[in-house]
Amino acid sequence: MYFRLLIVLACLIFGFRSEAQTLVFAQLTGSPTMSTTGWNLTGAAHTGDTGGDANVDPDELILTDNVGNSSGAIFYNQAIDLGTCYQWNVQFDFRMYDGNSADGIAFCFLDVPPTGFVSGGGVGIPSTANGIKVVFDTYNNCGGANPEIQIYSGPGYNECIAGITTLNNVGGNLNFLRSSTYNTAVISYNYGVVTVSVNGTQYLSGTYNLNFAGYMGWTASTGGSNDRHSIRNATIYADIATSNAGPDVSICSGQTAQIGSVNNPNYIYSWTSAPGLTQTTVSNPTVNLVNAGNTPLSQSYTVMTNLASNPNSCPSFDSVIVTVNPLFNDTLPVSICQGSSYTLGTQTFNTAGYHPVVFPSVLGCDSTVVLNLTLLPNLTNNQTVHICQGASYTFAGNTLSTAGTYTQLLQTASGCDSTINLTLIVDPILTSNIQAAICQGGSYSFGTQTLTTAGNYSRTIQTQAGCDSIINLTLTVNPVLASSSSMTFCQGQSTLFFGQTLTNTGVYTHTLQTVAGCDSVVTLNLTVYPIPASPILSGNSPVECPGDVVTLHIEPVANAVYNWSGPQNFYSVEPNVYFPVQIGQMGNYSATISINGCVSSPSSIPVSIVNIYDYNDFDFPNVITPNGDGNNDELDIEAMFKSCQEYQLKVFNRWGNLIYAGKRFDAPFNGKDMSGSILPDGVYFYLLEFDQKSKSGFIHLIR
Repeated sequence: MYFRLLIVLACLIFGFRSEAQTLVFAQLTGSPTMSTTGWNLTGAAHTGDTGGDANVDPDELILTDNVGNSSGAIFYNQAIDLGTCYQWNVQFDFRMYDGNSADGIAFCFLDVPPTGFVSGGGVGIPSTANGIKVVFDTYNNCGGANPEIQIYSGPGYNECIAGITTLNNVGGNLNFLRSSTYNTAVISYNYGVVTVSVNGTQYLSGTYNLNFAGYMGWTASTGGSNDRHSIRNATIYADIATSNAGPDVSICSGQTAQIGSVNNPNYIYSWTSAPGLTQTTVSNPTVNLVNAGNTPLSQSYTVMTNLASNPNSCPSFDSVIVTVNPLFNDTLPVSICQGSSYTLGTQTFNTAGYHPVVFPSVLGCDSTVVLNLTLLPNLTNNQTVHICQGASYTFAGNTLSTAGTYTQLLQTASGCDSTINLTLIVDPILTSNIQAAICQGGSYSFGTQTLTTAGNYSRTIQTQAGCDSIINLTLTVNPVLASSSSMTFCQGQSTLFFGQTLTNTGVYTHTLQTVAGCDSVVTLNLTVYPIPASPILSGNSPVECPGDVVTLHIEPVANAVYNWSGPQNFYSVEPNVYFPVQIGQMGNYSATISINGCVSSPSSIPVSIVNIYDYNDFDFPNVITPNGDGNNDELDIEAMFKSCQEYQLKVFNRWGNLIYAGKRFDAPFNGKDMSGSILPDGVYFYLLEFDQKSKSGFIHLIR
């Protein structure tokens, strides 16, 4: 036993420090009986003893006995989150023997602890189980030499599916896995890398990056064969500090309670900030809360614990509920007759004033009731009552209709004596007649009625004493006269209305009075239209030639009427006008707009023609010098004379032969004939022909 303990310690010191794991997360150990506190056993799993160790103590966890079609499992009830915890190690002894070689044992890291298990080739792992499975397989279901060591990550398990990392039993190198004695396995998870070692030798590894909170445990199954599968001396290492928020507590309103646990100097504590928490970075802070209500108040507090040596290690969490019971405080007003007493709880009081009485509540908190005791005297009440003539009043069971003084002896609601003295007064009934006049359209309030029609009306009201008072009304309705007219004009004009000079749009009234005192209303509806702004004009002037189309445009204005005027009595009411312009039509064109009869100031736009010359204005040159010096090298009619007329230029030699002919926009005459040959110096005859007109003469060609 001492030797085995040394081996375990050596594994702890040398095996796990290399993975930086220093804390025990969970254990399956104990002597003489294995402790399974914090573990969940399912199926055939139980503590007991096998023939594979040196004692008869039940310090082993037997997953299956050596019977067929059996399965069992054990899982720790706390998870490790691989999203924040990147390393863990598990060491355990395992034994598979006492039968005829069944299926084997699997160590699992699963996102959800399984609730059902399968026997046979699934090694007890249900199809819904997702995570890492390290399997020591002792039965050949899919070929290969067993025993085998396998690593699989994903849902379920079946040694026949793809994606399983497998080490086969080649040459019997894994025969020792199924043995009457225990083998020691070490499985580590280091940032996604899973390694499997048995008896100090690493046999298998693979990379399986996981990012979820998972539960650790073992499964086993037998199927059609049988073996006893057991584990012992199981320890899971992970750098996870243990969080302990302490037991739930219950306090009275205003009391202080301590939560949490004894401080561990190796831990760092962080409490969620919540009402009444004194400190957030100690292991056992105090809480003080007030419950102003009438029902218990519950407040949750959560502590996160990290290792002081490694603040970035895996955190753990725990919560505690603090229930704050209310203190019931109330004031009870009570009135009694003088000479009487009042009992509250076990105390009796007969003096006026405030008397506190304390009651224990069912929640264990004091409840204080303050008795506000008032002593009522024996009362004498003098009453005066008015009734109307013909009415009656009931007093002490008697019906009274005559004025006088009457007496009755009674008791108050609290049972005190009360003497009532009644003075009865009989008031008369009154009648009045009134006349009133209103103007037509007006009204007259007569009680709850609003009257608008002439006639006789009557209403009954009550006097101050509550008796009927009849009022008769004669109502006269005088007529009201009214007249109305409308007027419009443009801005800048005005009109006179009963002494007022009106210049703006509006409704104007003047009230006169008739001889009956009623209104005679004269109404004028005046509309003043604004003068529109001068129109914005645009056009394509100047144009190139006479006869070209001129376009004039007024920027549109809603609801406007347009007017154009120009030379030669030009007139148009269209916003856009188009016309071929001649020389006599050049000049300024004006436009106005009018809206609601109001005319704007005019705007003008000029219309002109660029080329207004005719052939008589053209001064034909008498010499060209086509020597290439850039001066007078050609006879360019277009360059020398901008004309809008079509023309044809012909050049003849001295013998009358046509050597050049060109129209408007053709290449100019440059001392070459129509074939491109250079002409000799000399005198040439030209003919410039316009429409029904011509011009001729001589031109000298000198180089």
